Amino acid sequence: MQPIRAVARPLVATSFIVSGMERLRDPRSRAEELAPSIKPIADRVDWLAGKDPEMLVRVQGAIGVGAGTLLALGRFPRLSALLLAASLLPTLVAEHQYWAEDDPERRETERSLLLLKGGLAAALLMLATEPRRYRNLAALRRQAHDARTRAAVETRAMRRQAQAEMRQARREAARQVRRARREALRSAKAPAKIPARIPVKIKR
Repeated sequence: MQPIRAVARPLVATSFIVSGMERLRDPRSRAEELAPSIKPIADRVDWLAGKDPEMLVRVQGAIGVGAGTLLALGRFPRLSALLLAASLLPTLVAEHQYWAEDDPERRETERSLLLLKGGLAAALLMLATEPRRYRNLAALRRQAHDARTRAAVETRAMRRQAQAEMRQARREAARQVRRARREALRSAKAPAKIPARIPVKIKR
């Protein structure tokens, strides 16, 4: 699953990064499109009252670029996915009101866009609330790596101990060989003892 996430995150984040850069570069055209839809909402929400639509577009663009980049890199994926989902709320609430369109083709287009962006917001919310099962896998990998490291250290220590014992055994064997040689040389140089003659009685 980890390789799939590594491929899926940049694909999801690319559209937010591109649209966010466009909104930061030219917020006026986007603000003109959103102004009629934002004004009724801004009149009801106190902290939005009197806000410049261009400033709201810039904020949305900055969130798209920043959170999209973090999501593409896999850094803070939950927080970045949640921010991107929140940045889609104005679009879902203010735009794509297909029920207010008289043209059937435009109504169909707006409905498709609403469903598409709604599905994207749902996918981001699922990503933001996904259980962190991969952390268990990472913990198992760390434990396996630590076990391999400890086993390698213990193997090297046992190998060094075996080599030291072998060298000690060789030294002891060489010492015993030298001692045996010296004793053999001493016994070879020592004069041979003549055994005492036993008197023989001759019977007459």
